[in-house]
Amino acid sequence: MVKNSVNLFLDDFSNTKRINEIRNNSDLPKTFRCFCWNVSNPSIERARQQVLWLREKPFDTLILTETKNSEGCNYIEQYFRAHGLYVIFPKPEGKEYGTLIISKLPFSIGNFSKRINSPRVISIQLLKIPYNLEIVGVYVPNNREKGKKLFLENLIESLKQKYPCKSFIFCGDLNIIEPNHIPHYSKFESWEYDFYNKLVDFQLHDAFRIRNSEAIEHSWVGRTGDGYRYDHCFVSKDIATNITECYYDHEPRLKRLSDHSGLVTIIQTK
Repeated sequence: MVKNSVNLFLDDFSNTKRINEIRNNSDLPKTFRCFCWNVSNPSIERARQQVLWLREKPFDTLILTETKNSEGCNYIEQYFRAHGLYVIFPKPEGKEYGTLIISKLPFSIGNFSKRINSPRVISIQLLKIPYNLEIVGVYVPNNREKGKKLFLENLIESLKQKYPCKSFIFCGDLNIIEPNHIPHYSKFESWEYDFYNKLVDFQLHDAFRIRNSEAIEHSWVGRTGDGYRYDHCFVSKDIATNITECYYDHEPRLKRLSDHSGLVTIIQTK
C-alpha cells in the first residue's frame, strides 16, 4: 500500500511563505460547504457529465472517492485545475483506487495522509477559515479479502496519534455502516461495526446524525434494492455545534452519474 510517489507529490504543496500570506488574509467565508461523493471511477464520457453537474454546485471542497489513474478521473482533475481550483490527486498505481480533493479554498497538506501514505487517504488543511481545519478524505476497500480489516486498523492507529482530534473532518466512502443501521445486515463482521464505534470513541461525531437523529437514509443502493449508508462525514467535537446542515444528495445517483449519492455538510465558520 505504500507509494513513494505519494510523498513526492505531497512535497510539491509545501510553501510556507504563501501559506502565511493566505492565513493573514481577512477575507474569510461565513460558511464552509463540503461535498463527499464516490464517483465510481468514471469513463471519460461519464466524467464529462459529472463535471457539468459538479460545476453548478455551491461547494467549497469536493472529496471524490473510488478514483483511479484513469482517463475519466484525470479529466476531472485537469478540468478543475484549468478553472483555477486547488486540486490534489496522488495517482494510484495499477488497479489501486484513490481519493481526489478539489477546493475553491487554498490548502496545505495535512499530517494525517503522511501517516497512512496511501492514495486512498488524503488530508488537507484549509487556510482561509478562522480555525485550522484539517479534512481527511478516505476511500476504504470494500473487499474483506483485499486488506479491508488491516486498512481500518491502520486508520485507527493514525487517529490514536492525533487524538483528541480538534478542528477535524473525517469523511468519504468508508464502506462501513453504523451498528444500528436500518436494515440490519448480518453479513458485516463485528470489526466493521466496531470501526464506527471507535470513531465515536475518538470524540468524532457523525455529522448526519447531528442533524438527523432518526432519519433512515442510504448512499448506495444495490441491484436488489438493498440500501447502505456507506458514505460518512465525522467531525470533531469543537466544530460539531457549528454544523448547520448535513444531508444526502440523491440526484447524482438517480441521474446515474454514479451508483452513490453525495453527502453535503455545511459548517458555520463565523
